[in-house]
Amino acid sequence: MDLGLTQKVALVTGASAGIGYSVAQKLAAEGCQLIICGRNSERLEQAYQGLLSSNVKVIPICADVQKASDSQKLVQEAIKQFGKIDILVNNSEGAKFSNEAVENLSDEDWSTVFEGKLMGYIRMTNLVLPTMKNQRWGRVINIVGTSGKEPSSRLVKSGVANAALINFTKTVATQVAKWNVLVTCINPGLIDTPRHREYLEVFAQEEGRTVDSIIEGTNKMIPLGRRGFSSEVANLVAFLASECASYITGVTIPVDGGLSTSAF
Repeated sequence: MDLGLTQKVALVTGASAGIGYSVAQKLAAEGCQLIICGRNSERLEQAYQGLLSSNVKVIPICADVQKASDSQKLVQEAIKQFGKIDILVNNSEGAKFSNEAVENLSDEDWSTVFEGKLMGYIRMTNLVLPTMKNQRWGRVINIVGTSGKEPSSRLVKSGVANAALINFTKTVATQVAKWNVLVTCINPGLIDTPRHREYLEVFAQEEGRTVDSIIEGTNKMIPLGRRGFSSEVANLVAFLASECASYITGVTIPVDGGLSTSAF
């Protein structure tokens, strides 16, 4: 199926590994011109080299979108290079994994996570909306963890921030719909990424178990019986970015093998 994304300009944050890199690969395969960003210059360069064979223009920019100055420079450079931004994929890491009791979290702990992923997504969205509204076409796709809807004691800080992002997605979608700017949210479940493997290591150490035993146990809770692949999230991103999804906005779609709807 031709998704009609050829020559669209997509900005993908957190694109040097995991879901972000798979999203960049998929959009490039669909003909999108790309701006990819990440905080680690070495990993970003590797991602850039991996995308060169896609025969589309790819510009790597090392930036931390959790910093206001970096976000502004990133969007300014993207518009300078391409004259527009059609698609923004917000994809950043949340707070570190922690099993700490809520009452032990300080104001600084909370403000750090709010100033990080939450404000990063809000800021990037605000920066791209003027050009999208001006061209009366745009897509903002927020990658938000399932902890925003399914609370986890190890992800309490991320969960609160993610819940706010789901609310933000709905609100912005309503406000910008008249300019044909569609805003959606994706909730990846247990996806096999470097970050997920980091989580498994922490979990295994806390529980005194092996990573394999944890994978085996949690796979039994997933109706499809396995972890997901980052490419499966990327496929949904490409669909939502296309005209095939021209009547979809303000929604949050899980990609979790049925985990969020199963009874266990």
